[in-house]
Amino acid sequence: MNTIYDLEKLTWKSEYNIGNLQIDNEHQKLFMLAKKALHASEISDEKKEKTQLKLIINDLCAYVGTHFNNEQHFMQSIKYPHYNKHKLLHDNMLKTLATLLNEINHLEIQEIQEKLCEFIDEYFVRHIILEDKKIHLWQTPLEELHKNFGWKNIYSVNNSKIDQEHKQLFDIAKMAFISVDDEHRSEKIKEVLVDLYDYMKIHFQHEEEHMKEINYPKLEEHKLIHKKIIKMLNTFVKDLPKIEVDFFEKELARMIDIVLVQHIIQEDRKIILWHQAQSE
Repeated sequence: MNTIYDLEKLTWKSEYNIGNLQIDNEHQKLFMLAKKALHASEISDEKKEKTQLKLIINDLCAYVGTHFNNEQHFMQSIKYPHYNKHKLLHDNMLKTLATLLNEINHLEIQEIQEKLCEFIDEYFVRHIILEDKKIHLWQTPLEELHKNFGWKNIYSVNNSKIDQEHKQLFDIAKMAFISVDDEHRSEKIKEVLVDLYDYMKIHFQHEEEHMKEINYPKLEEHKLIHKKIIKMLNTFVKDLPKIEVDFFEKELARMIDIVLVQHIIQEDRKIILWHQAQSE
């Protein structure tokens, strides 16, 4: 396979678990099927490789459909508030796989590989880590979310300045979970979110300057993610008066997990890994 894909992304990690044994086991099987598809590159004959890829993608399509149904039943059982949006993501991904399967005989092997890698990156990595993780956060008791929230060494990107700023972001965000009387709660949370917003803009500026200094090739792509996060925080602050306190705390935990934990693990770590590779 000429397309280079980082198979380390398909190594299952405990933080991908969403707290439902069946769903977590199915996710692990999906990772195994994805790896199998990528290992089809070991076949030297292009015609045989295409045939093998078609069989694997067909298996993938069938299993993904079954998994999505199971996950949707689970979301309904816990009254997950973002069910419709999540189901739409499922529908779109099934269409993507079905289209690839229908077009496979008319595509060059390189095109098949590229489309497959793109799908795997979007679903097996990004969807499970970002979207399915939201389900886990929704069903986790608030007390547990409060207790477990904070900086952990596994979040380190091995850059002291960036790590220190990430820690500061966690410290600011943690203030939102400190108990205050109901009368002042919304005001307190808004203050924390404004502080988080202000410091995050400073941090993003420093991070973008660092990427520019090292000629990071995905600088513009990363800057767009930063803009999206700032917009998300902006919207969250504006919506605060309309959200019930209990529901809001769940949404706050979900947003912070996406903004801080997942962004650090998925995106910021790419910068460091790329820079290390250039230095070797």
